[in-house]
Amino acid sequence: MEMKFCHSCGIVLDGNIAKEAAPNLCGYCADENGKLKAKDIVQVGVAEWLKSFSPKEGNPDFMKRAENYLNAMPAWAKE
Repeated sequence: MEMKFCHSCGIVLDGNIAKEAAPNLCGYCADENGKLKAKDIVQVGVAEWLKSFSPKEGNPDFMKRAENYLNAMPAWAKE
């Protein structure tokens, strides 16, 4: 069975953690009309997700890490 994932943030669209709100987009990345949210809004969410499992030492630039992550995702690869 092929797993579906959000083409914006990479979350698995399995219905447990995230559901598909629009074709290939999760509810975190799609607005109420099913359109992809602005990249800077999605980037903040990804940065917070990255912080959630990172060590507390140091002061990594989570926004830069999130930007690099998003640039590798299909929804943002063209930018």
